[in-house]
Amino acid sequence: MKKSALTAALSIGIMSIGLAFATPQQAVAQLKQNSTQVLNILQNAKNNNDVQVRRQAENYAIPYFDFTRMTELAVGANWRNATPAQKTALTEQFKTLLIRTYSGTMLQYRNANVVIRENAVQRGNSIIVTADITPAGGKPVTMDYTMYQSSGKYRIYNVAVEGASLVTVYRSQFNNTIAQKGIDGLIQELRSKNGS
Repeated sequence: MKKSALTAALSIGIMSIGLAFATPQQAVAQLKQNSTQVLNILQNAKNNNDVQVRRQAENYAIPYFDFTRMTELAVGANWRNATPAQKTALTEQFKTLLIRTYSGTMLQYRNANVVIRENAVQRGNSIIVTADITPAGGKPVTMDYTMYQSSGKYRIYNVAVEGASLVTVYRSQFNNTIAQKGIDGLIQELRSKNGS
């Protein structure tokens, strides 16, 4: 009994050391695995099951995103003025908006060629991994994924497409709405866009 407890303690200790010294290469490896898995799921689409396949791809990908942090960055300084209930509502509505916006185009990339660059950049606790995505018959698109390590995996909190940061694009829209209608006005606007 004591031996198994000692073995478990050592295993946890070794895993903790491994997580504490995570490297950009681990983030690259995870993004490669994630993109391969999503493409494998999408390739099962056959028109009559598109919705089901998209949902399966979303369910796989969603745990690798930090929607709360994305929302905080998109709302900017106004996040500090939001109540906990408003923060929860903003996060839920922004997450829904992002999923609805981007999942619709997901199937267009099922036969894409995805190349994850090896030269990830570390900035403090964040790592930026770049992917070159070329849809079948299309032009390549460069995407930068900014992520951090949490609970043994890397979670994405910003995506830049051809240098245009997703959270920065939304921040200017959100700030305009908050200036005119307040935080509750932004929540209502997002609910209207989401049809909820």
